[in-house]
Amino acid sequence: MVQISLTIRLLLISLTALFLLSGCTDNSRSRGVGWHSTVPEGTMPHGFDTFIPRWNKKVDKWLRTEVESLEKEVNSLRNTYFHTQDTKERESIQSRLVAKTSQLEIMRQRLSEGDFIRIRKGEELPTELVWEDGMDEPEIGDPNAKKGGSIRLWEAGSFPDTFRPIGPNSNNSFRGRLYDEIDMGLINIHPATGRVIPSLSDRWAVGTDGRTVYFHLDPAASYSDGAKVRAIDFIVNMFVRTSDYTKDILYETMYKEEVSHVTLYGDDIIAVTLPEARPLLPFYCTIFTPAPPHFYSEFGPNYVEKYQWRVPPTTGAYTISPEDMIRGRQITLKRVDNWWARDKKYTKNTFNVDRIVYNFIAEESKALELFRIGELDIMFMNKPELWHERMEIPEVHNGYIQRATFFTIYPRPPFGIFLNTARPPFNDKNIRLGFHHALNIQKIIDINFRGDYQRLGSIASGYGRYTDASIKAREFSPEKARQYFSAAGFTITCPDGILRKPDGTRLTAEVTFPNASTSLATIMSQLKEDARKCGLDLQLDPLDSMVNFRKLMEKRHQACFMAWGFTPPHPTLAQCFHSSYAYDTKGNTIPYTNNINSYANPEMDRLLDAEKHVHTEAELEQNAHAIQRMVHDEGLWVPGWTTEFARLCYWRWVRWPNSKTTQFCYPLIFEPTESHLYWVDEDLEKETLNAKHKGITFPEVDAVYDQYRYQTSLPDAERNTEDNALPSVPAVPEAVPVPQVPPASPPSQPDKP
Repeated sequence: MVQISLTIRLLLISLTALFLLSGCTDNSRSRGVGWHSTVPEGTMPHGFDTFIPRWNKKVDKWLRTEVESLEKEVNSLRNTYFHTQDTKERESIQSRLVAKTSQLEIMRQRLSEGDFIRIRKGEELPTELVWEDGMDEPEIGDPNAKKGGSIRLWEAGSFPDTFRPIGPNSNNSFRGRLYDEIDMGLINIHPATGRVIPSLSDRWAVGTDGRTVYFHLDPAASYSDGAKVRAIDFIVNMFVRTSDYTKDILYETMYKEEVSHVTLYGDDIIAVTLPEARPLLPFYCTIFTPAPPHFYSEFGPNYVEKYQWRVPPTTGAYTISPEDMIRGRQITLKRVDNWWARDKKYTKNTFNVDRIVYNFIAEESKALELFRIGELDIMFMNKPELWHERMEIPEVHNGYIQRATFFTIYPRPPFGIFLNTARPPFNDKNIRLGFHHALNIQKIIDINFRGDYQRLGSIASGYGRYTDASIKAREFSPEKARQYFSAAGFTITCPDGILRKPDGTRLTAEVTFPNASTSLATIMSQLKEDARKCGLDLQLDPLDSMVNFRKLMEKRHQACFMAWGFTPPHPTLAQCFHSSYAYDTKGNTIPYTNNINSYANPEMDRLLDAEKHVHTEAELEQNAHAIQRMVHDEGLWVPGWTTEFARLCYWRWVRWPNSKTTQFCYPLIFEPTESHLYWVDEDLEKETLNAKHKGITFPEVDAVYDQYRYQTSLPDAERNTEDNALPSVPAVPEAVPVPQVPPASPPSQPDKP
């Protein structure tokens, strides 16, 4: 099921870097895990009673400051324009003047419209609204899906440092499993048709101003502890996320800049107004998500410690209880009893298993052996040596374990090396561009990955029209690398082949990466050897995944291998490259933001700001291309590799949708397990284990699920039913709007690594 969230989680390594952090040093045992309500429903967090007037006053002051600043800037630009004779310079000034004047008018309008947060009575709701309910779309999932059973998975990443959805270290690799893939937003997007369907709201309407969307909350919507979801809960979540106690700078900026007003009409309607009309309006208006007020009744200065291991009641299908965790080893998600959406049209065939057991296992070989003996149900096999060699085993040949390739067209995580421009040597553009030419990544693809992977080009690949396909990765070239290094002053070759400056400074660069995968360490060592041919001493810095994550968030790295996770419909790169997430007013780097490049450039800021003011998809496309081109031209990110598929092996009792309306790998999912459309057939499980014990075999299955090409290779015996044999699949829109909620913690990030 595609969740309405900004899959703001960190992909730890490419392929299958899965590992264990035993012996954590946190205090989860003393604090306990999970949360059981002893607080009456509706109890508000301390300080919330004054939040709305305080926030309205803060935004009003901010708007006045912005108007004053923009007025000065516009006047200065006008003055410069009329006193400049150079034609090109006048054209540049005129372009900036038009943009700043437009921005000024928007700010003036917002200021004239009054309070940011408004509380209204239900009878004050506009009467001319035309409501939509999205109930004409086909069902999602397979009607043959069975409820019950457990799925046991090998988790990618170290055991999380915290279960908090907000605050320091909350944007870890596991938060997607715990929150982003499960929590429900105001609306959802149908995975096959790309149209808006209900989620927490059962209907919605676009206001006559073209800037406002009204959402009516489903009367059944509730949290896992039974508390009802109310309109005020969305403001409570805003209160928590913008508080100084959560140590997060992202949300205050986001709410102030991207929303004009939020209005509550009684307990069941929330209206979100944007500064101006935009394409894909419902998508942009889903910026608000709810939080159960009673859960945050103890919210205060000690939030980070007090809530370290508390899991808030969820609107989604799964949650954690205190007994569902084995420290450092295992986390189990259990299906919520009497989940409010269990019988809804678009969710009744989703979230099918009762339990999802995530196992944190340090060694890949151990995980493979556990999978082979049936202790794990699914294994990702993207690594060529696993797919081509390690699965040539009797369990596969005898049909107990099946193999499948799922082709997807989901936005590709930008695997590669991000360069920190705040630290030498990457504060020099020539070094950055030379570094690109000094890494022989194509050789890694051809040899290590056996040509199964492709080289990335743009940092925002996989978005259809919003991807600039003309951007290509720079090739490995010792000659070009040395030319750039020479331009940076490294003109002398040392006896060991490394370049240095006349003052003796050697050309060295440190690359930080997670040490969970021996294959990644091997790759880095190979890149190091080829870099020496270019005069570069590449120093490797392998770290435990959580230590690695903290180092990146604190901006202490020179370069790092990783990837963000993004979601459709178009790339949103402001969090990664806007100067407001790089430096504070004193010029100090800001920790715990997604701008790990520490990049600040007025022209980039202009492009990123302009993204918020486009009125058509054509303008959005042009702006997205310009941002991607600047990332390339500035050499901020060295493109790595990607795949067009996910390869899985699974025991034959794991089933995937293959019905008339939902063939499994529809293109809005990065990893097949994220969809929560699979199920476990417990009868097949008994049959398989009994057959294995008696030596009875089944046909070997090597399936291909490929909706992008509208075909599926699957033996007839493995189809779910004859009636549901896959017909032609409706074409998928080139750009499908998938609403997303803001990231859950400072490093609000894009996709996975």
